[in-house]
Amino acid sequence: MNAKTETPELPEGACITVRVPTPDTRLLGDVVVNPYQLAPLTAVIRDGGRAISAAHVRVLGRGERGVTLAYEVSDSALWTHGGIPVFGLYPDHVNQVEVTYKLDGERIVEHYQVYAPAVRLPVVASQTAALPEVEPVKVAPGFEQRLYLFNHLLGEIPGGRAFKWNALGGAAEWDQVGNNWIADSNGDVRWYLDIERIHDSNRRDGLGGTMGFQQTRDGKLIWGQGQTYSKYDLLGRRIWQRNLPDKFADFSHEIRETPHGTYLLRVGTSDYRRPDGKRVRSIRDHIIEVSEAGDVLEFWDLNQILDPYRGELLETLGKAALQLPAGVEKQDDTAANELLEGDLPFGDTPGVGTGRNWAHVNAIDYDPSDDSLIISARHQGVVKIGRDKQVKWILASPKGWPERLRAKVLTPVDAQGQALAEQDGVYAEGFDWSWTQHTAWLSGRGTLTVFDNGWGRNFAPTRLAGNYSRAVEYRIDEARGTVEQVWEYGKERGDAWYSPITSVVEYRADRDTQFIYSASVGYLTPEKLTTSVLNEVKYGTQEVQVELRVHSRQPGSVGYRALVIDLDRAF
Repeated sequence: MNAKTETPELPEGACITVRVPTPDTRLLGDVVVNPYQLAPLTAVIRDGGRAISAAHVRVLGRGERGVTLAYEVSDSALWTHGGIPVFGLYPDHVNQVEVTYKLDGERIVEHYQVYAPAVRLPVVASQTAALPEVEPVKVAPGFEQRLYLFNHLLGEIPGGRAFKWNALGGAAEWDQVGNNWIADSNGDVRWYLDIERIHDSNRRDGLGGTMGFQQTRDGKLIWGQGQTYSKYDLLGRRIWQRNLPDKFADFSHEIRETPHGTYLLRVGTSDYRRPDGKRVRSIRDHIIEVSEAGDVLEFWDLNQILDPYRGELLETLGKAALQLPAGVEKQDDTAANELLEGDLPFGDTPGVGTGRNWAHVNAIDYDPSDDSLIISARHQGVVKIGRDKQVKWILASPKGWPERLRAKVLTPVDAQGQALAEQDGVYAEGFDWSWTQHTAWLSGRGTLTVFDNGWGRNFAPTRLAGNYSRAVEYRIDEARGTVEQVWEYGKERGDAWYSPITSVVEYRADRDTQFIYSASVGYLTPEKLTTSVLNEVKYGTQEVQVELRVHSRQPGSVGYRALVIDLDRAF
């Protein structure tokens, strides 16, 4: 890494007095690449013991279409890292980095050449290791500076011993390696997590797929992994990494920050006693709220709130779904159903009853207007639940709900509030429920966005062609118990955009777009590699502003989610 003199391009508002040191008179200290051993495409230019302030960084784009990344650095970040944090280095490349800062009232400009190593990935069971290829198809003016974090899942690392729970059952065996990286709008890799630093199938606190990435209000990243959940900054500095509280186990899918500075996590339980006296590990059916210190403030047990024996949608998942024994008729009472189960096995398998994957919660949102949760339960529907553990509404087909919950199912209406005609589950004006959905998040515009995967649509058997997924927006009138569908995207793209699992949709106020990631196209044809499609669509329209196609390059690689990264908040 060498300093060199060039004519600087100064940030807006720079001081008039500027000094450009020569290589022999550079003022700062060493350049340390991958300073925290977790994010190899980052660096810190040490301050050399000097009291610098008001720093600005530019990592110059590579080639004609390369994207230059530029961001301000707070004095707090300078003090925290002992120098200037550098984010967004190209791998296996000598990067051109310009930094400016104030020292003793002068604005100093320095240029560095910083080499970052090639991407290093673990070899998985397929004996291959390659990040997916991000292909830019369309990037409209104004979106060139977008950064996208991709969260994909792979298979197991060879040599790792399968870590199983005991006879209680559970989800600990669900252990996949995560591929987590940030690409710019040109598709180039600008950051990734060195997953082997945090994943180890031989350790209870090291197994599990990294999932649920969110950028917090302070610019940090949170995610969960098996029996732990974590918060790091973009340079890979650990803020905290914690084991789940002992009463709970098996994180996956979702961790969310609330406006109160608490965190909501989707978990199961480590020891659950059913009404029939059997003790099990429950599967993906609890939400806990923890403080910044890791204390459990509240939890929601969906076995008590919903109906763990509603299995209508589970039938769409095929022969793997465990239902009540043939000829046994479901009862409205949970305890009565438990007596009818017989010897159905427990564990992480689709099936009815506590101790099986009857709910599969994959997303949580918090509604500050009434201190409530909105959950996406893939095998049930979208449900709003108050802090008092009472159901406020259900966004799902009316079929199969017990009597105590039927009145909570929303009634589909048109824009005038009139109930829509329905025949055999098909509604007028194109309204549809969401099916095996992922994400159900408030838009901030008085609506709810949902990624409707469409697997088992209208309880139809699984089929390999003629399917579609949707990003869909609903307006819910909680007082009247009604729901209006106000927008959808993706239906017309059919199988080429169909993702039977995973995926996300989220309204982005900064560009007035619906950000959508259809993350598992081709998943039901395992002989093919999957493709994911990232879109930003102008709000309320079908006008695509951004399309990136993410092509898997190894068997078993499937997208989970993606999100926009706001670099201005990070440092």
